[in-house]
Amino acid sequence: MNLMLTAQCDSTDAFYEQAYLAVKPEFSEWCDASRCVFAKIDDHNLIELFFDVDPPKLQAWLAKPSTQEIFKTHSFVPTRYTFSPLEMG
Repeated sequence: MNLMLTAQCDSTDAFYEQAYLAVKPEFSEWCDASRCVFAKIDDHNLIELFFDVDPPKLQAWLAKPSTQEIFKTHSFVPTRYTFSPLEMG
């Protein structure tokens, strides 16, 4: 499964520096961390892309108290979307 998030937070820059980069090494537990994409839309909105996601492992990571604390600290509110590669032909 591939996953795209749009999210709102207190500060996109602070979230990127203090949260995303801090826990990115953990992403390899539940996705292909080498292909993750983070994009700032504006000061309070962002997009993240994750590829080859293992849903049960992602759920376990999301349930960790440390992950929940990051979301709370940054007022991180995601909206999740899944997507599949485009079939050509």
